Amino acid sequence: MTFYKWLINNYLENDDPFGDLAKDVKSDDGFPKEAKDWKTIEEYLESKRASFAAIDTAKEAYKKYQE
Repeated sequence: MTFYKWLINNYLENDDPFGDLAKDVKSDDGFPKEAKDWKTIEEYLESKRASFAAIDTAKEAYKKYQE
């Protein structure tokens, strides 16, 4: 399962930072939906000038995705 699918399936309805991230990536047509590796996701977020907090939240979500 991709990070995108995992995030949407598990957090889209949440009212917390992971939920916010899920909503943001769902509405972002350019998000690398097929990515399974952190480097691709991180590079995309940095290319979009995501805030440090957003990248940190994505990194924490990615750690949970790997579990």
